[in-house]
Parts: sequence; structure tokens; C-alpha cells
Amino acid sequence: MLLSIAITIFLVLSVIAFRYWVMGQLLRLLPDENETHSHFFRSLTVLILLFCAHIVEILYFAAGFYISSTWLKLGSLGDTIGNEFMDYFYHSAVTYSSLGMSEIPSGHLRFMTALESLTGIIILTWSATFFYSVMGRSKRPESP
Repeated sequence: MLLSIAITIFLVLSVIAFRYWVMGQLLRLLPDENETHSHFFRSLTVLILLFCAHIVEILYFAAGFYISSTWLKLGSLGDTIGNEFMDYFYHSAVTYSSLGMSEIPSGHLRFMTALESLTGIIILTWSATFFYSVMGRSKRPESP
């Protein structure tokens, strides 16, 4: 149990640190709020980069599930799902996005699943808040 707690804490803290870094880099890439710019392209850029960051975070948790299950034997995803990396990616994506679970893992993967779900809710909310704040302060071109 202590190993799964340590792995989960490491994954959660790493995802939070990665997200903090991504948001900082996004702020540096965006044009100054006093500059005139295309609101559409700014919005699209932020959304695409946030989406990519979410995929990286889901992959990170999927790797943690895969290693914990196949190498460390801390549990499994169940009998109805395979043991390939894409199965762990699917489980991680469903858990991270809080869509609900179609399978219930066994062993210590349950703890990891629960904390990934909580982390996903927090990170998704953080992304939405970031997007809203960045888009809300944009300067639009003045009409002639």
C-alpha cells in the first residue's frame, strides 16, 4: 500500500508541477494584452496547447498505471479489459476526465484511480479558469 501511495503522490505532484510550467509558458507566448491581435487565433492556440497538455498528463498517469500493474503487480484493470498500454491510456483518460468508469480496477490501482480522478477535476477546472481569464482580458481592435 505504501508503494502505491508514494507512486500516486509522485504522479499527482508531477502533473501539478507540469501544469504550472505549461501555464507559465502559455502566458509568455501570448501577446501583451495592450497589443491588438486576432482573438480567434489566440483562443485557438491556447485551446490546442491546453489540450496537448491534458494528453501528456493522461499519458503520464497511464504510464503509472501500466508500470504499477505489469511490473509492480499492484493490481489490474479487471477481466473485461486487456493489458496493453492503450487499455491503460483509455482507463486513464476516462478517469482523468471524470466521465465515469466502465471498469473497476483491483488492488492498489483503486487508490491511484481515485486520486487521478480528483487531480483531473482540479486540472480541468484550472485550465478552464486560465482560458477564461486569458480570453477575458484581450484587447479587441477598435472599430473605424
